[in-house]
Amino acid sequence: MESLRDLFGSFTSGIIRLAVAVGILAAAYFFIVKPVLHTTEHVSDNVNRSFEQSFGPGSEVDKAIRKANHQVQAQITRSVHQANRAMHHPGGGGDPEKLLHCIQRVAPNTDKMQRCTVKFAPH
Repeated sequence: MESLRDLFGSFTSGIIRLAVAVGILAAAYFFIVKPVLHTTEHVSDNVNRSFEQSFGPGSEVDKAIRKANHQVQAQITRSVHQANRAMHHPGGGGDPEKLLHCIQRVAPNTDKMQRCTVKFAPH
């Protein structure tokens, strides 16, 4: 009988210890882990929203990049047109190979590309 009581007591003690451990883990999850995860998700959402407002489509940064790309394309088109004109009109004072090399070297700086055009394009 006594051994049965010892066995039952050990078994009950083990279950109580397991229940206490599970309770502590559950409390740690609900009072520590879950609030931290919620806060992190909230902060992440705010950062994403701020990033989209600052750099997303329609932002000032996006507009500036589009404007710069447009200026570069326009300058390249002008330079290629002038280089083609120089190739078809020898003696026009331009050197299309030097012009193209200069533009490739300084792109995308439109001010320097303009200087290349003035320096090597036909006059």
